[in-house]
Amino acid sequence: MAAPGVPTAAEVRALIARGNGSNFAATSLAASDPRLRPRVLPLPLAAASDRVAGALAAIRGWRVVGRGDGVIQATRTTRLLRFVDDVSILLEPTAGGTAVSARSGSRVGRGDLGQNRRNLAELWKALGLGS
Repeated sequence: MAAPGVPTAAEVRALIARGNGSNFAATSLAASDPRLRPRVLPLPLAAASDRVAGALAAIRGWRVVGRGDGVIQATRTTRLLRFVDDVSILLEPTAGGTAVSARSGSRVGRGDLGQNRRNLAELWKALGLGS
């Protein structure tokens, strides 16, 4: 059961399935932008969840706001204007470890000027999974 305020795995899957827009970015196996491709952590689910949460806690401007079964909910605050983006991370067991998919969405505005894609790249870099 997810913690209060944390979406379920099914809800995060649905958000990710919506794809990308001017104000959000989501991972997809078919993405042409490598920053938007899901990754695999070579760890079991519980260890992968701890690794992701620990990596986020170490990045300036990021904060884990909740964790549920296979889901980590985080925020990322931009440095200059202090805009807050919501980041939902889905962790699912797969061959070779844990599949990590994510969606980053801006709370305000009509366009993010690429910030949500950069958020996902920052997540991958913090996990040692490229940019």
